[in-house]
Amino acid sequence: MIFSTARSFLNKKRYRYLIYTTLGVLLIGVFGFRYFEHWRWIDCLNYAVSTMVTTGNAGVLPESDSGKIFNVFYMFTSVILILFFVNTMNHHFQELRQSKEMKHQRHKHMVEKHVHETQVSED
Repeated sequence: MIFSTARSFLNKKRYRYLIYTTLGVLLIGVFGFRYFEHWRWIDCLNYAVSTMVTTGNAGVLPESDSGKIFNVFYMFTSVILILFFVNTMNHHFQELRQSKEMKHQRHKHMVEKHVHETQVSED
């Protein structure tokens, strides 16, 4: 179920662009913290991801003024992007549910039609 959902999500172009945008913002965060704070790459990735998903990381904070300013813009961008991502995932799951419901309704209609035709032919 998870893999089929992920596959159907990735098959849609608009969703792939959202994933590319999310990865792009993540890379901007990693390189930004590396440039402004001179942290190790793993610390940059850790902080960028924790900021992006709004969990935060109290053990590591930008110390330079430029790093703090960058962090503020990165936080705003990340929150907006993650909200957009969550909204898109919600729409995707709604589309899947509607598609399943439509298939169920079509199947139900076909069965009812077949039963009706069988009853008419027996009479």
